[in-house]
Amino acid sequence: MKFLRLAFYVLIAQLVLSGCAGEAVEETSSSSSSEINFDAYVGRNASTRVSETKITLLKGTEDNSGFGVFARYKHNGKISPLMDNERVTWQGNHWGYTNTRYWPNEGSVDFYAFAPHSTAPQLVNKPGGKEPNPTYIDFPSNMSPVDLVWANAVNQTKESISSTNGKVKFQFKHALARLGFDITANQDLEENGAVIKVQEVELYGVDETSGIFIMAGYLNLENGDWAPYDNNISWFYTWTPTGKVDKGNGKVEGKEDENSIIYKLSAPPQLDYEHDKITNADDSYIFIIPQPKPKNFNLKIIYTVKQGDFEEEVTVYKDLLKVLPGDSDPYFKGGKAYVFHLILSLDPVKFDVKANVEAWK
Repeated sequence: MKFLRLAFYVLIAQLVLSGCAGEAVEETSSSSSSEINFDAYVGRNASTRVSETKITLLKGTEDNSGFGVFARYKHNGKISPLMDNERVTWQGNHWGYTNTRYWPNEGSVDFYAFAPHSTAPQLVNKPGGKEPNPTYIDFPSNMSPVDLVWANAVNQTKESISSTNGKVKFQFKHALARLGFDITANQDLEENGAVIKVQEVELYGVDETSGIFIMAGYLNLENGDWAPYDNNISWFYTWTPTGKVDKGNGKVEGKEDENSIIYKLSAPPQLDYEHDKITNADDSYIFIIPQPKPKNFNLKIIYTVKQGDFEEEVTVYKDLLKVLPGDSDPYFKGGKAYVFHLILSLDPVKFDVKANVEAWK
């Protein structure tokens, strides 16, 4: 007995995350007016979630808190390194760093920053490039699946920062594209009506254990542009109510595992008369490197529908490439959030009665 017909309408909503009102921090203090000091903000809007890189994460005490800074001193046509991935952290009431640098008397300084911090990035040329002053960092997202942000402040001098309280000011922008989803039903479910419980949502490539996206690229800290490349690694993604998947033989994989591809659904993961939407959990978005439309992009949802004492499990599949809009370059843009709206279409049982009751015979 099939009493549900499933229809999907996938819409893409683009939310610009950069260039919005920033999260301010307290004024930095300086022991010397000649020291190079920093101030930092992170672009935000109403879509900000706890999984995103925010000023609170930068000011935290985690191993990757703070931000890395590269500084290049320019004078008389020459370029010299002044900072190479110097880690800047929040030190109670100001941003500080270990290897103090001072403003040169002549010339200017270009500053490039990224966060969350890692010791790995260095300024490099993208493949085939021969820039005398490279401004790219290599970012294999499978090695560090984080919400990468970037900022710069170029042609800075001690005199030019007088209007910013003597500090180099960074306005961080989101470098990656964020993907999330919500699931609704096209019917208002009644108190004693159907209850839909989602057991699993999976995004995958050509088959259910194949990845989707390119997971490596060079980010230009000068303008936020990307040069993606294939490092022969890609992931598929699974969301469950607990953020865990039973792999059998007593092995359970979960969201808390390093580089996990298991994510969590919002609670409770069901549609009923009190709950009209299921989403990915706040800390279970996907962050991907801006890139063209993937070659394969498939969706699977497993859910149960219960009506009274009757319960049925349903598995549905959808080729998302057939419903996505036309191509663009890149298809998924950095600094934008994409929400896939998945709508379960229920066909209610209806009745028709003739106008008159048939007479006795």
